Order: sequence, then C-alpha cells, then structure tokens
Amino acid sequence: MFALLLLPLGAGAGELLDQIVVTVNGNALLQSDWDGELHYELFMSGRPVSGVTALDRQSALDRIVDQELLREQMRTADFKAASREEIETQLALLKKEHEQENANQPWSVRLHEYGLTEADVRGHVELELNQLRVIDARLRPSIEVNSAEVETYYKEKVLPQTAGKPSVSMAEAEPKIREILVQQRMNQLLDSWLQSLHAQAKIQHFPPSPEGKQP
Repeated sequence: MFALLLLPLGAGAGELLDQIVVTVNGNALLQSDWDGELHYELFMSGRPVSGVTALDRQSALDRIVDQELLREQMRTADFKAASREEIETQLALLKKEHEQENANQPWSVRLHEYGLTEADVRGHVELELNQLRVIDARLRPSIEVNSAEVETYYKEKVLPQTAGKPSVSMAEAEPKIREILVQQRMNQLLDSWLQSLHAQAKIQHFPPSPEGKQP
C-alpha cells in the first residue's frame, strides 16, 4: 500500500500524528480520511473490520480520490449543497434501518465497533448527497430518453413481472421508467467522467515510509 508522510497537526509530544497518503491537485488526503472511508463502507455493508482485505483498502483509497475530484466540482458559484434538513432526514433513515436490522444492538454501540461517531456518519451522508447533486447537475442535461426506449423497457421489464397483465399502463409507468433509464445512463457516463477528471488532475501518491501504517 501507499505510505505515508508524517504530518504534525500542531500535536504535542505523545499525541497522534496524521499522515498524508495522497494529494489531489495539491489538496492533501490523510490517513484518517482513508481509515474513515474504509470503516464507513464496512459499517454500511455490515462487514466486520476484522475481515478487511487489501482490495478493500485500495478501493477505499480510490474512493477518497474520486470524492476529492468531485468536491472540486462543487466549488462553483452555482452549486447548491444539500440542506441540513435533507442530511438529518437521510441520517434518520439510516438509524431506522439499523433499528430494523439490528434490534438487539444500539446504534451507538455499533458505531463504536467500527470506530465511528454519529458526526462521522453525518459527514459521509452529507458528502454522498452533495456528490449525487453534482453528478446529476453535470450528467443529466446530456441525457435524452425517447419513447421507443420507454416502450422497450415496459415490454421487457415491467410486463414479464406481471405475467402480461400489468397493474399500470405504459402511460402511468412512463415517468418512473424514464427516471430509471436516466439513472442507468448517468451510471454509465459517471465512469468516463471520473476518468476524464483523473486525466486532468495532478494526483500524487507518497512512497512508503518506515513510520507509516495501513488502516
């Protein structure tokens, strides 16, 4: 894995030091960013921290680089960030899902097992909502879905689920089908957009240092 330059953050003797793992256009991403992303992903997928793999670590590192590239796209005058209400609503949904799936384990206990706080989760939720906004703003305007595509999806995806006796007509289903097709197209375009952002960016990974550690 990539190692790590020591970065004193005004720490006194005996205090922990954070470490730079990569820079993106001069913006430093730290070991704590990497650890936090890794633990959050494990938390969300319900996987134990003890089962983390080298691929998991690499994927988390790749994600924080992608996240920084998208943050740069958010630093524009016309970007409208997610509201506090939207963030709290999404956080409440996560808590509700936790209560349904982990009835015998309090939310705070499960967070502690993954080395997370509620503030950490809120920060990830905020970032995810803002990423969705910037992706939508960048990619949706370039996507067109025609009537033939809607009809094909209706015949191939909707009708087979109802044995040819649909509970909704194609006209009723059309708005939802169009949105599904737009979302699918955006997912396809996202990879190429991120590749373009990577190609334009200056990304530097740091060589191993004896003091460095892996998450």
